[in-house]
Amino acid sequence: MYLTEKEIFNQYEALKETYRYLVDEKEKIVSFKESASFSSITYIGSGSSYTLCQSAAVSTQLHLGMPAYALAAGDLMLNFEQYRNIIKDTLLVAPSRSGSTSEVVESIKKAKKEYNSPCISISAKKGSILGGLVDYSLELPWIFDESVCQTRTVTNLYTVNLFLIGAMAGDKNLLDEIGNAVENGEDFVAKYTDKLTEIGSQGEWNKVVILADGELSGIAGEAAIAFKEIPQLISNYYHVLDVRHGPMVLIDKDTLVIMAAPQGGLSFQQDLVDDIKEKGAKIITVGDQQEGEFNSDLHVQLPPYKYYGVAGIPFIFIPQVIAYSKALKRNINPDLPAGLDPWIEL
Repeated sequence: MYLTEKEIFNQYEALKETYRYLVDEKEKIVSFKESASFSSITYIGSGSSYTLCQSAAVSTQLHLGMPAYALAAGDLMLNFEQYRNIIKDTLLVAPSRSGSTSEVVESIKKAKKEYNSPCISISAKKGSILGGLVDYSLELPWIFDESVCQTRTVTNLYTVNLFLIGAMAGDKNLLDEIGNAVENGEDFVAKYTDKLTEIGSQGEWNKVVILADGELSGIAGEAAIAFKEIPQLISNYYHVLDVRHGPMVLIDKDTLVIMAAPQGGLSFQQDLVDDIKEKGAKIITVGDQQEGEFNSDLHVQLPPYKYYGVAGIPFIFIPQVIAYSKALKRNINPDLPAGLDPWIEL
């Protein structure tokens, strides 16, 4: 068994431990928010972690009603002066698998030195470099991916970001809905694994387009990264209706489209799915809509979450499984993509 397979399929076991840990940490999170001084939240990360920051920034704006930003850590490290007006009054939150990625570490050091910025780190390692620099560190070693490509770690870091936001917002309903998604995740995995594996192992498509909006925008960007890293295919993410504004010309019979269907504007989405099908592409729709509402090749039905960001937890499993199955079909080792390191130390 490849490490990637193990890490994809035991991610809900890890998520249950993560949720228990976060419930225990909830009062510390609330206390930290009350004691720290900040007027915005800025999420910084590299690679997959940066995509999670993009989702978290949207969730923060929606649930905390506070300005929020997502910065690529390398951008911040190289161009710190340009971001002074953001950094000087912000809470920095840094999700990281290793807690040692150079761009993240150096950015935090600079922010602490210049502004003594309050910082939270979230890492999959105990005693990381990053954890030693910040004011409050959440450490989850059970989510660490040994494979170069992140899967289990990504899902867990996404969930931690969302829980952190819910705790700071004092939104018990959001926290409970996260808990329900985690508790029901293994049933979801069992229901759809065979269908998703078949799409990956039998389809002749060789490029991928991911569509999503809102809080799922960032995690959808991570889905595109998963297809680049694991089966090593051309893949891109776009907002749902934005795919019409140019990218549509590249969708054809060789394309797999995975669309996280928003909760509104059903007729516009149905028309889009029909147009994609007319171009010969294979399309998977994912959302709380009923079977048959889309003319898609597969509809993955999610519970009707009140908080759309929670849908990101089950959503990311879908591209992970398909990407893994596609890698096996292409005789690619999913654990060791050539030329890629698990994290970067400059």
